[in-house]
Amino acid sequence: MFVTVNRNKRSVGLDLAHPDGRRVFHRLVEGADVVIEAYRGGVAERLGIDYDSLAAQNPRLVYCSLSAFGPSGPWREKPGLDMLVQAMGGLMAVTGEPDGTPILTGAPVVDTIGALLAGQGIVTALLHRERTGQGQRVDVCLLDGLMLAHAARLSIFLATGEEPGRHGSAHPYLSPFQAFAARDGWIYVAAWLDRLWAPFCAAIERPDLAKDERFTTNESRVRHRAALNAILTPIFTHATVKEWMARLEAREVLCAPVNRYADLTSDPQVAATGMLVPDTHPRAGRFTNLGTPVRFGRTPGTIRTPAPQLGEHTDAVLSEAGLADEIARLRAARVVA
Repeated sequence: MFVTVNRNKRSVGLDLAHPDGRRVFHRLVEGADVVIEAYRGGVAERLGIDYDSLAAQNPRLVYCSLSAFGPSGPWREKPGLDMLVQAMGGLMAVTGEPDGTPILTGAPVVDTIGALLAGQGIVTALLHRERTGQGQRVDVCLLDGLMLAHAARLSIFLATGEEPGRHGSAHPYLSPFQAFAARDGWIYVAAWLDRLWAPFCAAIERPDLAKDERFTTNESRVRHRAALNAILTPIFTHATVKEWMARLEAREVLCAPVNRYADLTSDPQVAATGMLVPDTHPRAGRFTNLGTPVRFGRTPGTIRTPAPQLGEHTDAVLSEAGLADEIARLRAARVVA
């Protein structure tokens, strides 16, 4: 993961617990556009690298504080991880089988959401600075980001007080909208729209279900979900994922294979998007890496430099800041690496 998310970056090893380390950091901030910190609450203030301290020397600075639980409230100084926020933020309560235990998602979605919101907030603050000349503090909290991701279901809870519970791969308010086991794997089917119900029934060779009063509307299908699943589950075991894809797509029923990583990375669609790219790293050698998911028409993203080693660019960056004469002393004192 490190070699993927740290490409095109430089690394400076700096001990912020040392007074000289903080002095060097403040020197670097003088010419900085953005500072991002992800310490738990109170640490940046104790180190003297909080927004107020840095903005006093660089009023144009955009300072993004990324925390687990936010800058206020009883949890403001608690350390946090993606998994803890998944638990505290209600995501685990709605993930998993109805009669099973709470389950983590298969990817660090909370960290990813937080990073995306931080990037959006920073760009917005930079636009404000371009127009006004003023920098500002930007606070992004992982918990808030997760609650925003919950919006569809959390808003219903706020209106009704009803907990959505866990539904496995199914959608709590739509049916059929879930994964089914085929002969050789799993397929996800989204045929909740009433206009798709008859085509879906034709695709599975059960046209009689289209007229069954228990299933004629999405509302009734959700109400009779158990009965419907008892019918559909054995049907899908009679053909392969590829065969079901062909049948369903022929009738414009939404569906997708439930891919493993091996399936995903060899899929022609992934090859077409260019999301997998060849890369080289001094220690990792040649390997396949992830590309950038955002495509710019005029300024396409490229891999210009590999992820750095710790402190790889300390000398260059400090020299650019006018501190070349101090590097040897700072390194001898273990202030820089």
